[in-house]
Amino acid sequence: MIRVAYGAPMPHGGGALNYLIDLVEHHDRTKVEPVVFVDERLRNADSALERLARCGVVVHRGPMAAPLDQFLRTGWWEQVLRDAGPFDVANLHQHVPGVGRAFLEGARRAEVRLLMRTEQLPRFPPHDRFTLNIRRLGLRIARGRLAAITDAVVVVSEAGRAALAARGESASRITSIPTAFCEASFASPPDRASVRASLGILPDATVVGFFASFTEQKQPELFLDAAATLIAEGRSTVFVLGGDGPQGARVRARVAALGPQVRDIGHRRDLPDILASLDVFVLPSLWEGMPLTVLEAMRAGAAVVASDVDGTAEVVRDGVTGRLVPKADGIALTNAIRDLLDDADARRRLAAAGARHVTGRFDAATLAGRTEALYQASLTSR
Repeated sequence: MIRVAYGAPMPHGGGALNYLIDLVEHHDRTKVEPVVFVDERLRNADSALERLARCGVVVHRGPMAAPLDQFLRTGWWEQVLRDAGPFDVANLHQHVPGVGRAFLEGARRAEVRLLMRTEQLPRFPPHDRFTLNIRRLGLRIARGRLAAITDAVVVVSEAGRAALAARGESASRITSIPTAFCEASFASPPDRASVRASLGILPDATVVGFFASFTEQKQPELFLDAAATLIAEGRSTVFVLGGDGPQGARVRARVAALGPQVRDIGHRRDLPDILASLDVFVLPSLWEGMPLTVLEAMRAGAAVVASDVDGTAEVVRDGVTGRLVPKADGIALTNAIRDLLDDADARRRLAAAGARHVTGRFDAATLAGRTEALYQASLTSR
């Protein structure tokens, strides 16, 4: 039995945390015993924590995500991991490079045999503000220390592999295991008309959706800009979005101002069914690792329009499995959505090709199996 301590330093729910939850849910519990450690400030993650509870996984909270945590909490984590251990593996799942350094350093001091990182983003998010640049300096220092003590690194895209190699990390210790979703959640397609009826949408309406955190990264307001332009052209398209985050108040105010064709349906636990009710799914992110909602939307049968960034471009091939547009380009985003609204045949063709492309290739059971094999091989070679 391999005992694994998973560190989850992200401060809110989202794709990075869902990657970890999908992995833990699908572990072979005759081979791996997972214990999850989350940041004490974690928010908007009730459904993720409930999933862990349902599969009997022990969850601990502690200081992990704040800037000073990276340097002042090593001893705290050493004691916690000794008390909860012993562990064979410590795997730090990072939503931003450098975050969670004290957890893995504490694991080293607690004599955990194998120290690993799973990096969700290939690089630091772009910021210009001075205070955030000071924070980034601290993260760069933490990232350098993590690179020095890590035995193996998992990345979720080939963009991630290239970025780590460019930073000087040994290619031999980098393994790419893409983001994955639970295939069983999409095995029985819902009745689209019933799902739409539950949202107050007519069965023959054309529906465009955005489901992600309301953050600078995901650009919900760029989606709303496109919706406003297309509605002003006299289209009857319905635009739905769901999520929460720092931009939530502003997003909801804009939704209210745009009128009944734009609907905020909040955080949904039945997201596979909601995605299956869409004609087009939009994700105009500024940066990504390998976006889970894009994979899920493709599997659900929606045509995808996404920004051409990082791992997104590895799954969405422009004009083949979806549409790619330059990041932060509102005009290009609006044009791509308009093209799909005006051409139902192209919309259906891209949706079908996208579904074929991801089905069976990004299953969480495969994610778990590959991760378990990596643990076993790495421990055996030590």
